[in-house]
Amino acid sequence: MSKKPENINVEINEVKGKENPTWEVVIPQKKSIGVIEKIAGRYRATTGKTNSILYAKSLESSINDLLSYFALHEK
Repeated sequence: MSKKPENINVEINEVKGKENPTWEVVIPQKKSIGVIEKIAGRYRATTGKTNSILYAKSLESSINDLLSYFALHEK
């Protein structure tokens, strides 16, 4: 059986002062679940807890990958 679907509220915050465009994905009132950087036309997401790296072609895909990883492995 699969888990019952639930909504996860997230905030996407742009991080200023970095060499590459960078965003932090945060679950409000909890913690950062990862950081996304745009490097060489691809988006590299680094998970917060395990520092696993996920690559995607768009920012939206990268955010979804981080959320899926969080829901499956870190929650």
